[in-house]
Amino acid sequence: MWSIKSKNRTSILSLTMLSLFLIGILSTSIVASSTYQHTLAKRTDDFVVELYNSAEWKTTVDSNSTPSDWFEGEANITNAKSKTTLKGWTTNTWDTYDVLTSIFMPEYFNFTETMALLYIMDEQGYNETTINANYTNTYSLWYGFTAVWNYTSNDYEENPSYSDGIIILHNPLDYKSMLDDYNNIAEDLNGNFFIKIMGYSFPNISADEFLWQLAFNSLAIAEPHNSYLESLITELGCENASVSGSTLIIERYGLTNYTVEISYGDKGTMSSFTVKDIGDTVIYRITSSNSEWLFYLILIIVSTSSIVLVAYVVIRNWRHKR
Repeated sequence: MWSIKSKNRTSILSLTMLSLFLIGILSTSIVASSTYQHTLAKRTDDFVVELYNSAEWKTTVDSNSTPSDWFEGEANITNAKSKTTLKGWTTNTWDTYDVLTSIFMPEYFNFTETMALLYIMDEQGYNETTINANYTNTYSLWYGFTAVWNYTSNDYEENPSYSDGIIILHNPLDYKSMLDDYNNIAEDLNGNFFIKIMGYSFPNISADEFLWQLAFNSLAIAEPHNSYLESLITELGCENASVSGSTLIIERYGLTNYTVEISYGDKGTMSSFTVKDIGDTVIYRITSSNSEWLFYLILIIVSTSSIVLVAYVVIRNWRHKR
């Protein structure tokens, strides 16, 4: 009898240790950390337009637009494909002038307008030195170098459509400082006589519009992904955005209310882009090879193995008792 009890204790102890070990492995990907780490990897992600309901789009989003107004190329054709190759990344530090000229101005002014504005700004004393002296925030980030092939229903061209970059701020709270500094600079510049007389105006940008802009400019996130997204939208003070796991949910209004859901994969870059109407019906969806299928496959294998092991121990002990 003592031998059977001893074996039972050993089995229970083994199961307890195994459970703690498995919990430790699985929790490492979801427990929030005080510091964020990027999960970028050199690879090519293939995207495909899985679904596009043109009629619903035109009665929900905009009757005069298509997804090609959001994405480059033939993004308005079901089964059209695109790909992005991440070639590498580097750690960098940006100042306020870098943010102004790399994030905000390209969004609202074309290349010619930007060059003209920078010339006028320099003549009026708003050069790199003075702007950085007045706005002293700096931003530590990872900068990724990418090659992008636009959406096409045909074969890819040999060369990419363009080269691009993605940024991941080390601290998601820094996006708030970026936005505040920009809006203060914009107000100052809009009061300049020469900028006004040339017909230029810097828009004031809300937190929700800034998030929307980031979403279309290769926003990537660091790990833990859920914590990073939550911190980003909470600190910005977004009113029409929420987070579910590694998915960013943005409420928009076109002809009617609609929702955009952007999911981020295991490497912190976009894995799917979904547009839903007010009735939660999908009217547009892009999916990619950048998904978390490997993580879930491992999770399933580990869980199944644990169940099998527990069943084996229980059956073996039951047979010994007989």
